[in-house]
Amino acid sequence: MKIVFSFHAVDKMDMYGIDRKEVEAAIAKGMKWKEEHSEKWHAQMAGIEAVFVCNEDAIFVITVYPAGD
Repeated sequence: MKIVFSFHAVDKMDMYGIDRKEVEAAIAKGMKWKEEHSEKWHAQMAGIEAVFVCNEDAIFVITVYPAGD
């Protein structure tokens, strides 16, 4: 499935030194959970956390940050 990054997510990835492959791996293989009463999902792996939403066409990454922040 196609993964699309928001400008905010790209900015945070640059700020924290996280690359796209790390985010893609977290979404594909990491621990995932859905926010209650929301369409937002979280994925966490290897010290990073990504927040994203899914539709039938793509995964849209909203933000990325070091896990635990």
